[in-house]
Amino acid sequence: MFQPHPNLSDEVNAAIAESELAGGVFLDNLAVGRKLLVQTKNTLYTIERREDKLLYISGNEKYCPTPVKCIISGSNFGGSMLKMNFVGRGMFLEFVVDGKTIVTSQIAEVAEIP
Repeated sequence: MFQPHPNLSDEVNAAIAESELAGGVFLDNLAVGRKLLVQTKNTLYTIERREDKLLYISGNEKYCPTPVKCIISGSNFGGSMLKMNFVGRGMFLEFVVDGKTIVTSQIAEVAEIP
């Protein structure tokens, strides 16, 4: 259960609590061979763990039309505060492909598939 942090603002604590209620997936818990479907407002992404600590993403016509190795930093609340290694509903996914940081539109749904 979420406990507000005394050193964070009420707005930040509320955003963290909301992200936990909305749900999502911690990428550290995604097993090798498993995939996530991440539906944002504009794009359907597939994220796959192929090897320990290696993630591949596809779905964006410009940056990752086919699966490419990426670094997924996590999800943000629409600003600079990042929930590390987390893909959360209502948040914005932040990932790096070929040295370029991409921030998606708002995440509507996250589902794990085999």
